[in-house]
Amino acid sequence: MSCYISQGVSLNECSDSIGGIQAIFIAGGSGTTTGGLTGYTYDADDQITGITGTSGTTLYKFSLKRGTSSLTQNIQKSFENGTVFFEQVLEAVLFKYDADKRLILESLAQKDNLQIIAVDQNNVYYMCGQVRGMYVSGGAATSGLALGDRNGMNITFTGQEPVPARVIACSTDAGLDAIVSGAVIG
Repeated sequence: MSCYISQGVSLNECSDSIGGIQAIFIAGGSGTTTGGLTGYTYDADDQITGITGTSGTTLYKFSLKRGTSSLTQNIQKSFENGTVFFEQVLEAVLFKYDADKRLILESLAQKDNLQIIAVDQNNVYYMCGQVRGMYVSGGAATSGLALGDRNGMNITFTGQEPVPARVIACSTDAGLDAIVSGAVIG
């Protein structure tokens, strides 16, 4: 791949973008210790147009409240060493801590190579942890103190990838389902 750019970016005259993450899909299921999402196809813009999952893989959806969750991609470059990678940091907030969420948190924290699809508020789908996986790097479960405080948990997922998170060529969950083969969206 060439390190020369082949186009510029024009100023968008419309302010029509909004921030935040509305949902995430986490690959899981039975017997996916080495499996999960394994095969990808791309279009000319490097968008993902096809995803193959191993048998038994399910993409579990976590819906998130607006204004609570985010995806940040930090560029990590060492000029002296000639290296560059992209640190993906996904902050997800889940409300109302209960026994089911406790079990989910425990399982997620134990897995070191999570694959997560993040959906922003503009219906753009991002493939996080595609090559090297993501892991739970922090967070907290809290009851809150005052009656108006949040009862729930925030989870920080971190990954280091050779390229920024690729966009998946869809804008709806049904479109994602059409792109993913071999895995179930649950």
